[in-house]
Amino acid sequence: MAHIETTAPFVGHNPANHEGSIKTPIYPTSTFKFSSAEEGAAHMETAYGVPGAATPSQPNAIYSRLSNPTLEAAEQRLSAWDESEGAAFFASGMAAITTTVLAWTSADRPLWFCPPLYGGSEHFIREILPGMGVHVVELDHLNHLDAMLEKENGRVPGMIYLETPANPTMQLHRIRKAADWARKHETENHRMIVGVDNTYLGPILQRPLDHGADVLVYSATKYIGGHSDLIAGAASGKSDVIARIREYRHFLGGMADPNTCWMLLRSMETLSIRVRHQQDVAERVFTHLRSHPKVDRFISAWAVDLPEKDRALAAEQMIGGGAMAAFEVAGGRAAAFRVLNAFEHFQLAVSLGSTESLAEHPASMTHAGVPPEVKTRFGITEGLIRISVGIERPEDLITDLDQALAHV
Repeated sequence: MAHIETTAPFVGHNPANHEGSIKTPIYPTSTFKFSSAEEGAAHMETAYGVPGAATPSQPNAIYSRLSNPTLEAAEQRLSAWDESEGAAFFASGMAAITTTVLAWTSADRPLWFCPPLYGGSEHFIREILPGMGVHVVELDHLNHLDAMLEKENGRVPGMIYLETPANPTMQLHRIRKAADWARKHETENHRMIVGVDNTYLGPILQRPLDHGADVLVYSATKYIGGHSDLIAGAASGKSDVIARIREYRHFLGGMADPNTCWMLLRSMETLSIRVRHQQDVAERVFTHLRSHPKVDRFISAWAVDLPEKDRALAAEQMIGGGAMAAFEVAGGRAAAFRVLNAFEHFQLAVSLGSTESLAEHPASMTHAGVPPEVKTRFGITEGLIRISVGIERPEDLITDLDQALAHV
């Protein structure tokens, strides 16, 4: 049987269905013609879940808010990389995250989450979701699930939400612990979903579904897109979980457009090559930074940088430490800004996972909206700089870091 690196980059496209075209065409189409009124009714009633709807006799796209051939091809390709039962692409990572959370939480389905999270996720969960009637519970550690259940008087969550490694300080969470606990406490009438933000490592370096997760969310802008030229998000996971998320996407309208999906199809062909090369470059860069005299604290998801208690977990659920790191310099925000302003090869910009190396200041940029006490608790200090290593030569990035850090 062929390896996933051989098959996954080309899933979702059959040249024979497109006049021999090697690449999937873009379908810049808003609506699609039905073969008959009866077929149109069957498709529309099935899409909207009308009881007693007739089964369509043949495949047919309907309307690009609901489905589009380029969108479907991209979703099949991501599902192949994740080896999931289904996937859904969105117009942004936050569209994917919020739609997934809204689909599986409600007034009687609380959300339990482990911080720290990406700043946008933190803000949505802490500030917006409670106003929509969802009870939100912060977990300080997955070891305390039973204690939290007791504290909540036996009220189980509808969803447990994790980000591992966490952005930007690389805390790890054991996905299997959350999944096993959910399976133990869910009932036939109360399905419990374990959701994992897998943006930092992606399908190549971490496979949460293999560890019991029900659904993954991604900012597909990052490694899946990987070229800083598109905005997209994704959910990938079990078929019934994705079906509900797609239903919510139909009505919230957050689907990815055909042009973006075509670019995602292109990017997913080189996903494994890019990610593995970026990790190789990062290994050289991180080795240099760990012992740099101007670096007071260095953080990454590589085993050597993790607390002793997390190293076995990293080996269990990760396939390498990735190309993300953060480091702290003395002098707080002023010193961090001097370093950021001095970079020549590292681009001063938010985001991550792209072909070019990026650097940013989490406390004032990606995590600006996170409550100060949360930033303090998880080490998101004023002197912390986050970097994303791209595909450049490692020696050039090291030279750039040295000259920038000389400004501390």
